[in-house]
Amino acid sequence: MTTAPPRTTATAWWRPLLLVAALLTGLFGAAAPAGAATAEATLSVTVSAVTSPGDTVLISGNTAQLGNWDPAKAVPLTTTAQTYPSWTGYIQIIQGTTAQYKFLIRSSTGAVTWESIPNRSVTDSTTTVTAINDRWNVSNGAPVAATFRVTATTAYGQNVYLVGDLAELGGWNPAKAVPLTTGSGSYPTWTAALQLPPSTPIAYKYLIKNPDGSVVWESGANRTTTTPPTGTFTATDTWRP
Repeated sequence: MTTAPPRTTATAWWRPLLLVAALLTGLFGAAAPAGAATAEATLSVTVSAVTSPGDTVLISGNTAQLGNWDPAKAVPLTTTAQTYPSWTGYIQIIQGTTAQYKFLIRSSTGAVTWESIPNRSVTDSTTTVTAINDRWNVSNGAPVAATFRVTATTAYGQNVYLVGDLAELGGWNPAKAVPLTTGSGSYPTWTAALQLPPSTPIAYKYLIKNPDGSVVWESGANRTTTTPPTGTFTATDTWRP
């Protein structure tokens, strides 16, 4: 008959150490695992950008969340018929850090056009949603007080409007065109005053809306000008029939 080998009794010298470790864990908590998530801040982004059909506006930057300047990993923004030319979206950055970014436009064929201005930057240390409002290829700065005047002879019930390639000018949408006003002492001069971004090339035209809602555009090529870096700006024009 074979007898089972005798069991050995383990020494208990390590048991007090386990007890101490358990007490310390209860007092101070377990250590955070390596690679624990870093807090992120959410930013609401809006950029005014006039685009061609099929284009998409995206935002890219120097962080992983923004694609590390890789257009293929950029964050797409969206627009609608009601909000165009404003494009909106949300991005995340590491809380308490500064991120550099730019906007880009991707055409329907995949061609990419970057803003030509210096990199933009944003710092956010809060956990609440922060809003960013930018204009395509325009550095942030105090707006310019702009005045547009055009001499236009109209029929009763007609009104003159200003429209152009900036959001402030309606993004070439007659429904969002800027109305000009006139009076018995100033007719046939029509005037509009508005705020425009500084140092910005703009293209624009005038149009007339009839009482039935139909639109008559002035003839010729788009008018072009550039707003000054500061101060005021005045454009004085004559309607081109």
